[in-house]
Amino acid sequence: MFPFPDEATKRALDLGRREVFQTYRVLMACELQRLRPKVEALPAGLRRDQLTARLDSVATLSGGAWMQQITVRGATVEQVATLFKEVQASLDGVVPSAVGNPCLTAAVDELKTKIVDVMNDAAKPTHTAVNTAFGRLFGSTSAVAKERFAQTVTALQNLLRRTDGRRSGFVYNPSLPAGMAALASGQGDTAIINVGRSALDGTMHLWDLAATLAHEGTHTLADNPTVDIVYRHRNAAYYLQGQIGLQNAANFEQTVYEALGQGGPFPTDLEVVAMRGRTAPRMDSLHTVLASRITRAWVRTYDFACLDHTRADLPKPVALMLTDLPQDRAYASLTKAYLDALHNAMLALMRAEERLVVQAEPKMLNYSTVINLDGTIRFTINSDLATQAPVAQILHWMLDGLVAEANCQVPKDSAQLLGLILEIEKFDRDNVHNVLNDFYDSFH
Repeated sequence: MFPFPDEATKRALDLGRREVFQTYRVLMACELQRLRPKVEALPAGLRRDQLTARLDSVATLSGGAWMQQITVRGATVEQVATLFKEVQASLDGVVPSAVGNPCLTAAVDELKTKIVDVMNDAAKPTHTAVNTAFGRLFGSTSAVAKERFAQTVTALQNLLRRTDGRRSGFVYNPSLPAGMAALASGQGDTAIINVGRSALDGTMHLWDLAATLAHEGTHTLADNPTVDIVYRHRNAAYYLQGQIGLQNAANFEQTVYEALGQGGPFPTDLEVVAMRGRTAPRMDSLHTVLASRITRAWVRTYDFACLDHTRADLPKPVALMLTDLPQDRAYASLTKAYLDALHNAMLALMRAEERLVVQAEPKMLNYSTVINLDGTIRFTINSDLATQAPVAQILHWMLDGLVAEANCQVPKDSAQLLGLILEIEKFDRDNVHNVLNDFYDSFH
């Protein structure tokens, strides 16, 4: 969300502090970019016209006289923040309560009755299908995966019981990114799962919500919680077999889709075996590595945004890459807003990666990136180059096209963005760092 300037920030703006001024200009562009599609998607009428007018006013202000007259910058930024707040408040509207919510209840019941109650009961008609799904996603560790899945459903049932409409259990969070129905926080008895409107108002298919809750629920386990090493799109979860699969939340999510026979098409058994044995084409494997690196960058920028910036500094490698960001703790609210914008930029990059298709062609001279009419982003590389070029170089080439398509506003230099994505596992969480290194090092 766009930050209201406090008194210290207003003074810095009116005194002409360049980095504070430039950061606000970037944040204005980011917030306009975020809100315009939401307003344009509203039904034609007075409400859409009024919100469009507010955003047009912001666009005018962001390029107006305040840029030259530094003594009015603080007041102008406050005016912009007010307009943004009015637009967001209108978009939020009224959302069904999470307390006793029938959608959440039905989704958790789906996991219990159609997967947990079935996987250890051979008399159930779908017993084989459910266990086949666990075998395809976890291989030799499927027995452990089934146990953790049952623990997850119990944890979700406890979350439902704790939901109080305030800050316990399932908590409505209007600031979740578009397309994200839920986001877990914490483990054990103090864990919560933030949910968006789509998880509460019946927008989602029951099986889609059930799979999403299984994913987030594995994050909340008191023992052996999962992390997001790579998400389920493009079948990437099948590459993470064995112990690393047990640590990736999307493997449990994908299991739900397979067990319920929804969300396909799924890879064939032969394709799964090939991915498990690392015999798939090198470019497919490196595409999975790229997806994982972008995923971890998105997760970690969220962690950085959640820091108390009045008390904690960013890791030095991050701060060195973000040269436009004020390093003084006096600008904590501005730092928080900038890191929120960086997190959103990583989300845009992740959404672009979901549309990426890679292929190796012997007749290709070097490599190219093309945006197709159907929205896919096709990266084509010479076959010899695909087998011989260093991993980091190929990742750079693929990322170049994604950065351009995502139109990220921050960091302003694409080289900074590339560096952050490729280096982020060096300052990832301790319990993830070694897992990521082992995973990335397995591809050469």
